Amino acid sequence: MLGGGFALRIWLGQGLPLWLDESWTGMIATQPNWASFWREAWLDCNPPLYYAFMALWTGLFGASDIALRAPSLIFALLAALVPLIAPAPYLRRQTRWALALLIALWLPGFEISLDARGYALLLLLSVVQLFAFIRLMASPTRRSALIWASFASLAALTHYHALLVSGVQGLSLLYVHRARALALWPAALAFVPAFGWLAVHAPRLADYARPDVAWYEPMTAKLAMQFATYPLGTANSLILAVIAVILLISLTSKQAPVTAQPAAPQMARALFWAVLASVVALAIALILGTLRPMLTARYLVPIVPGILFGLVLVGARGRWPGPGLAALVLCFALAVNPLALRAQLVDKTRYGFAPASAFVAASSARHLVFTWDHPAARILDAQSLAKLGGFFLQREGYRLPVTAVRLPPGRDGNALLQRLTPRDAGVIWVYNRARASAARHRPPVPLLWHGRNCRLTHGAWIGTLACGPQQD
Repeated sequence: MLGGGFALRIWLGQGLPLWLDESWTGMIATQPNWASFWREAWLDCNPPLYYAFMALWTGLFGASDIALRAPSLIFALLAALVPLIAPAPYLRRQTRWALALLIALWLPGFEISLDARGYALLLLLSVVQLFAFIRLMASPTRRSALIWASFASLAALTHYHALLVSGVQGLSLLYVHRARALALWPAALAFVPAFGWLAVHAPRLADYARPDVAWYEPMTAKLAMQFATYPLGTANSLILAVIAVILLISLTSKQAPVTAQPAAPQMARALFWAVLASVVALAIALILGTLRPMLTARYLVPIVPGILFGLVLVGARGRWPGPGLAALVLCFALAVNPLALRAQLVDKTRYGFAPASAFVAASSARHLVFTWDHPAARILDAQSLAKLGGFFLQREGYRLPVTAVRLPPGRDGNALLQRLTPRDAGVIWVYNRARASAARHRPPVPLLWHGRNCRLTHGAWIGTLACGPQQD
């Protein structure tokens, strides 16, 4: 089943063009020198670890769609293998396999493993951090503290929301071990790179936090439920009900030992706190997201390993741990609908401009005018936005100058772009009609861009306009 899950991923990813955020990864990773790379990494809203890895990776393997996405597939596979290879003799073999399969079959994991973004790396680091934390809680030594802190720091350098789980884990360690935990303070030096970068990056993050720039949805009961069920991978009420029944049976029946040998009190306590830390982190994330819109589901990836581990531990406690764990794995497998997943991935790639770039490349354009119609574009560096717009053209060997245009909210992009675009230039306009300029004005259907050969691809909310030069 583990191999089948990754074979399915390969099938799902066939022929999908890069979507917008993956294009950002490609642009940042393929900068011509490290000075340009660090400038773009600082201008972005994410920490730099994944981008730095991708810069090295693309230097070796190029920046094709397959090359950009391959690391995420590898990271996702490694994340599923961690429970099988981690030094955790306290876990039974069937418990290890159940956790590995839940990670492999976790529904959002299929998407992030096919995405040229940092979330698969984040998942891998979070799984390793979970096992390191269990070891630290059971046996708090300087070595175990340094291992945990190192992986927690790497996770924070991949995504800032990982600090939420790490913070709860650290406070749990202090609460349980008190003075003994304080004696481990040298391990905190492992966080210096993470907090050092955060201090350097803070002024830029303040730009993204501006109310007129943030693009997060306000918290609602429906959205809160989606976030709460994200670690389980599905919002299907029937599957969730079956999972609840399995857990209830396991908790109320005669209890089997969870661990491979009789667990020492400190190990049982460590397992409990490893799960509780993720549950508390999820609750805090929901509260913070309610107080201020700042949350989207994929930010919860660092919380997922602890929640899945909790499911496995409860499922393994029943009178029949084998069937109980098998039933949990089956529920996760039944949540995977390949056709629906493929349709979801195809729909996501509509928010991109790879086909639009190919359309402009096939025209006689000598210049490109590019605009990303989004609230964040208000604070984006014009040079960075131009690099993004030219990424696909440059990758294919076209050296067209690119001019980035930021559309003011409420202004008609049709009129503004036509006025600013030279006759010999092509145009790419990527928009979400729920936001920014396109909330009021979007390319008309049929197109009224007189004198230009254009192509408009759009769905319910997302659209991309591509036009060639004006025709005589």
